Amino acid sequence: MEAVKIKVLYVDDEPNNLISFKANYREFFEVHTAESADAGKKILANNEIHVLITDQRMPVQTGVQFLETVLKDKPQIIRIILTGYADLETVVEAINKGQIYKYILKPFDFEDLKTTIENAYDQYVFRKSGDDALVKFRQLFEKQNEAVFIMDSAYHIQELNNFGLNLFKIQRNELNKIYLADFFNKPEEWSKINSLLGKNQAIVDVPVQLIDSKKVVIEALLSVIAINENGTLIGYQGMIRDITKQKEMENLVLRAIIETQESERMRLTQNLHDSMGQKLSAVKMFFQTLSSSNKNLSDNEAFVKSNEIINETILELRSICFNIMPKTLSELGLEAAINELTRQNSLKGVVDFDIQFKGNFPKQDGNFEMAIFRIVQEFIANSIKHAKATKIYLNFNCEPKKIEINLKDNGVGFDSTKTQLNSGLGLKNIKSRVQSYHGSINISGKVGSGVEFQISIPYLKS
Repeated sequence: MEAVKIKVLYVDDEPNNLISFKANYREFFEVHTAESADAGKKILANNEIHVLITDQRMPVQTGVQFLETVLKDKPQIIRIILTGYADLETVVEAINKGQIYKYILKPFDFEDLKTTIENAYDQYVFRKSGDDALVKFRQLFEKQNEAVFIMDSAYHIQELNNFGLNLFKIQRNELNKIYLADFFNKPEEWSKINSLLGKNQAIVDVPVQLIDSKKVVIEALLSVIAINENGTLIGYQGMIRDITKQKEMENLVLRAIIETQESERMRLTQNLHDSMGQKLSAVKMFFQTLSSSNKNLSDNEAFVKSNEIINETILELRSICFNIMPKTLSELGLEAAINELTRQNSLKGVVDFDIQFKGNFPKQDGNFEMAIFRIVQEFIANSIKHAKATKIYLNFNCEPKKIEINLKDNGVGFDSTKTQLNSGLGLKNIKSRVQSYHGSINISGKVGSGVEFQISIPYLKS
């Protein structure tokens, strides 16, 4: 493979110097010469130049001024300045403005300058390879279909690719005032991430809820790893995968499953009401007819007991039908259905209720109202059966765009440091219904002090 010939441009306003330079170095290098800065710029525009050597004292534009313009357009070129005037001010100016590789005094030594040019070319190759690698990194950085970011050890975002800028609806010039915490919608999720970062633990696909600059929620998976240099933490690099559409699809599927279950419950309730309910009503009517026609039956213990069992069975069937599919909900609305639910449980003499409705609950889709009813129903069942509660508080705050639900009991509570809370089927049913309607749930409690659910669900329409 033929060695690359070093391409040198020498700029000097004295023609004899140019002729001498070319005669001495053309055997070793590909030499270009120019008598002025303007002529040098034209050569730079049309040729690949590795090393640029210029005289300092030139008319119109000095060597330093020329190098300063070259620095802007051709930063990879290695720059050398020649002068016969060794004043400190020129040296400082050349270093600061022209960012020169070397400062050489006239008259220069042939071999020294040859070696300087060869060393300068090595610097050019090294710089170009670094720039090429940076370009490839930048291309890879920008081509990612996920938000890729780099931040310092204080969590300040220093780099964010175009996908990330578009995802969070921010401009690149705004990055100087943005921290990773600014993207988080839930303080508790940021606290968890902050704790992991503080322990220098890698974060891999942790589900989080983020927000863009317009406060639009983004469901995402977050991955972050630390960047260390010689054992010292200098920052982090990470990736944010937008799963909002995936989450929406999961919620739609989940909602469809729940609605299918409710349809089956409605069908079962209708069958119970139409068949068994009507037959029991007919039997009760026969008993009433017999009692009216034969007064002696009222003293018949078997007849009286049978009549009582029929009445109890009818009441129990109504209760079962209500729990499976409350007719009150479709006919009178959510508030009436919840009042009926608590009244039925109060009649059992086990638990007392404190219920508050603030604001007017807007008319919603039947499945939406059913989801809220099931959440309350599941909470009450858990509080009575598992928590052994004697008092349950149900507070509903109907805001313009969402309903805030606070459910609380005085039961046995739970240990929040343990994970068995998440294993209960009842809690999973509650969480599934909240999730399917893009809601949020926060659960708190202590052993012996009951449990509290804070739920927020946006209306489908308002």
